[in-house]
Amino acid sequence: MEPDFPAAHSMDSCWFAVDRDGFIACFSTGEAGAMPESGYQGDQAYSLRERLIRDLPVGDVLYDPRGRSLPGEKLEPSRVEPWDWPTLLFLSSLAPIQSDIESGRATPLRATDGYAVVFPRLTAAQCRRLNAADVVLATDSYFDDPEAEQGSSPAWHGIFEYSHLCENWISGPYGRRLVPTQPVHIEQLPPNLRRNLKGTQLKDQSFADTVHIQPAEHWPCESWESGWLALDGARHPFPGREADFDGQDGED
Repeated sequence: MEPDFPAAHSMDSCWFAVDRDGFIACFSTGEAGAMPESGYQGDQAYSLRERLIRDLPVGDVLYDPRGRSLPGEKLEPSRVEPWDWPTLLFLSSLAPIQSDIESGRATPLRATDGYAVVFPRLTAAQCRRLNAADVVLATDSYFDDPEAEQGSSPAWHGIFEYSHLCENWISGPYGRRLVPTQPVHIEQLPPNLRRNLKGTQLKDQSFADTVHIQPAEHWPCESWESGWLALDGARHPFPGREADFDGQDGED
């Protein structure tokens, strides 16, 4: 008999929430992220996602380096190695790669902190210049990423975007990846959409100011995992999963 995971959502799902200002965010669970039991989630959330992308005008976004790592991890200079796939770098200065930008070998993007640049591939020469200048603050894959094409993800249409940050050992926090420059307010949507969205509302937080969110701290949640990781680093079991949680090794 296959194991039974009560109230577990399907892997690689998404859900929506509204903040105290009435702005909207879409959360991608990956395989392990917790998902609220109320509001738009799962297949219904995917339908809403496609509808918002279809019906709302295209705007602009800011790329957030802080939301690509766990709470408490600082943006500090790091080294990069040659890489043959598209890569997103967050930098403290564009000076070492100005020639790459001018020649089209790198494309600058707008960032919430410092500078963001996409390289189709990172050469050894580029890495030497970046490492010598000590300007790389964070890196992320840009291969086959929906962010790479303008208008193809909710953030381009005014929706904040968060993604789950932990591997498949615990339901960790979500990090803010994309910030719309012109957020859509819930009152701009039809009444039937507003009703469901208000089922998951953060009445004391603003997406514009909140880089990390752990939904299990705010609502009853579903997850494939037996426990969740709080923003302060503490681990907790989901109700009814205490026995499974007590036996897990996890990661530090």
